[in-house]
Amino acid sequence: MALWNRKYKDSVFTDLFGSDRDGKKNFLELYNALSGNDYKLNEVELERKIIEQALYKTFNNDVSWEINGKLIVLVEHQSTVNENMPFRCLEYVTRIYEGIIPVKARYAEKVQKIPNPDFYVVYVGKKPQPAEQELRLSDAFYTKDNCKLELVVKVKNCTDPNLLPIVKKCDILKQYCLFIEIVEQNFNRLLPKKSFKKAIEIAMEQGILTDYLDRKSREVINMLCAKYSYKDDIAVKKQEAFEDGQQANAIKNAKAYYSNGVPIEIIAKSQNITIEQVKEIVKDVVRVSAEA
Repeated sequence: MALWNRKYKDSVFTDLFGSDRDGKKNFLELYNALSGNDYKLNEVELERKIIEQALYKTFNNDVSWEINGKLIVLVEHQSTVNENMPFRCLEYVTRIYEGIIPVKARYAEKVQKIPNPDFYVVYVGKKPQPAEQELRLSDAFYTKDNCKLELVVKVKNCTDPNLLPIVKKCDILKQYCLFIEIVEQNFNRLLPKKSFKKAIEIAMEQGILTDYLDRKSREVINMLCAKYSYKDDIAVKKQEAFEDGQQANAIKNAKAYYSNGVPIEIIAKSQNITIEQVKEIVKDVVRVSAEA
């Protein structure tokens, strides 16, 4: 049973290897390259799994298929490898299983079979990463013992489409990587739609994803807009979190320094804040000292 909810926009990756007319064929080509298998489209049973996203609130950036009773989850990362991915995949696969096994059936005496899962991250960012690596849920545990719960995510570095054997075995992934590189090279924050349109034109001129982009150029532009809006939103939130952390540290340090007799002028300079701000911050310190 496929779980279907289209409240969120697909990314180009998700559409190309999932939702698109050729998504099933593209997924199988990519999965064969990642896993070393050689499945043929007419020899396997494939069923797409889609859930309402908990991982990406603006757009779907994952692809999930059940193939011959095995559940494959692919996630694309374009910026950096997230070491919390095993936990996020645990959350994700649990929700898929909830859709497979009805609530009443979970309390039956007979075991309810579920597809065996496999998790892959396709990394196409520019930061140096090993060609292959594994992220384990157990790495997040407070103590590493003989844990009874484990989840392994295989990270495949596809940064260089010309050198990596994974991409050489999968032409559609190679073309996708080349397309994303063209998008990044031509991206204009002030004129995003225009830059995406230009990237599509360049890609088609070079024979990259020609059929796909010819059919879905408008949808691709919308998907890229959603993706880059999301990236900007995350960047802003990270900056706000950083600034909030800086502010909290400045307040904490100012109070501690003031309690130890450090002059207000020196506190202001050391914490990169104004004298007036220091006076406001240490009001409580003065009151507590007076009460003491």
